[in-house]
Amino acid sequence: MFFGFSTYFLTNDSLSGVIDRILESGFRVIELSYEPPHLFDYNDGLIEKIDRLRAEGVAFSMHGPFLETNLGSYLDEIMCLSRKRASACLKLSARIGADPVVLHPGYSFFRKLKEFDAGLRDRFLNELKGIAAEARDLGVQVALENVFMSYFYFQNLDEFNGIVEAAPGIGVALDIGHAFISKRAAKDPDPEGSILEDVRRMGIEHLFHVHLHNNDGTRDDHDFNEGSIDMARVLSGLNDLGYTGKVVVETLDAERLGFGPVIKKLNEIKP
Repeated sequence: MFFGFSTYFLTNDSLSGVIDRILESGFRVIELSYEPPHLFDYNDGLIEKIDRLRAEGVAFSMHGPFLETNLGSYLDEIMCLSRKRASACLKLSARIGADPVVLHPGYSFFRKLKEFDAGLRDRFLNELKGIAAEARDLGVQVALENVFMSYFYFQNLDEFNGIVEAAPGIGVALDIGHAFISKRAAKDPDPEGSILEDVRRMGIEHLFHVHLHNNDGTRDDHDFNEGSIDMARVLSGLNDLGYTGKVVVETLDAERLGFGPVIKKLNEIKP
């Protein structure tokens, strides 16, 4: 496994400055974000810096757009904008060698309207199929993140087989914090074990990426040093299943506490 940190949780500096802070902390994997404020920093100078860092062995992934976008929208205007933003993100990621690109699933607030909702889910899957094909042509991977809220079209890993059948080539970005909330909401007596069993059933070959953060099982706090998740157990289990990709820490604790406590905690739980 290769551990890194997300720029999305360090917004009090330019993207170039945030990259420097992450590298100074010792991480050699960085997840960029295709959202403000750093979205506006992708100029030629920054791209040259990223190219130089990659040549020095720093690895990058990209979190694609998710604010004010919805690949499952019933409105053509929102759907087209969402696809356009995803496509632009894929092209940038291919240019700078950021892989994989993490996308959030589409969502619907009409889940009780069964037929209408089924049509929106098909609409989302059709868009995802096109994104997967574009990503394949560009030479980047797309990892779909599980999001625990009930209106999203990918909440639990056991839904993935149906998604990948519709959009071949798509993989999963396992968000451990989100998965834990889903398991707690379902009153699972062993959420960590259940997460690992879901990965095993899904197939480790479909696990493209991991997001790591902590919470108490009720809210998406993006804590790290505090929380109820046995992160060490989940990481050890993923390691035993054969996962060798990136694990990106997503936490507000780096701003609140500094990188020191985050690094200390990470060193305690890494396999």
